[in-house]
Amino acid sequence: MAMLEKPRATAATGYAEAPAAVSEAASSPASAPAAAEPSAPQVQEEASAPPAVVPAAPRRGTTLSAQERREASTYGELYSILVATEHLENAFVRAAVTNEDYEKACTQLLAQFKTLKNGLKDKFPDIRSFAQEHGLHCPLAEERLLGAGVAATALYGGAADTGKESLACFKASEHFITLLDAVKLNLKAVDELLPLVRDLQASIVQIPNLPPLSGVDRITTWLVTLNSMKASDHISEDQSRQLALDVEQAYTSLKNWLHEKT
Repeated sequence: MAMLEKPRATAATGYAEAPAAVSEAASSPASAPAAAEPSAPQVQEEASAPPAVVPAAPRRGTTLSAQERREASTYGELYSILVATEHLENAFVRAAVTNEDYEKACTQLLAQFKTLKNGLKDKFPDIRSFAQEHGLHCPLAEERLLGAGVAATALYGGAADTGKESLACFKASEHFITLLDAVKLNLKAVDELLPLVRDLQASIVQIPNLPPLSGVDRITTWLVTLNSMKASDHISEDQSRQLALDVEQAYTSLKNWLHEKT
């Protein structure tokens, strides 16, 4: 270890002279206190700090007019009826619902649908296009609402009571005669003929053990045809004559079948 040199007295002043080594060391820049430098992790954190998040301005909702709100509500009701009818038809096919409950629910849905259909005839004259536009796949509902327009039990029958065959045949005969008279009176408006055809079809399917008779299936065809037309439409003269012929043929087939049974 180096020994410090003792201070020497000068002849001029008599004061002690500091050693040169010590003076140079004191004045050396290395002896000055070093400035505090940030550590590496701290610098990395400051560099990677995310920018301040500026809150987004609140979005304003779309304001609908009263007319637009009514239209949106109507579209929602139509959508619900289509979906509900599709589920009802599937439940009927699986025998998950009784005939009575099915007829009651189907009749209500049909009435609601026809009311909405008349109100939407300007916007959606073809309900199938509405279903496609909204991604609906409901073939059973379309067949029930846009096809026959009556419950499946009114087209194909249900659990009929065999003990009421005579009464069912009597009612069917009444509806046959009523429809024939209407056609002979030259009634051609759809809203006048459709209820008569619907009642006739409903009475036919109530006849127990009715075999396939010639011309009876034409009543179902006419029911589908009239149901697809507007209430204000009229059948042509050719259609009127064909309807009279088909009804007369079906009535004759029913009477012949009854005579064979007696």
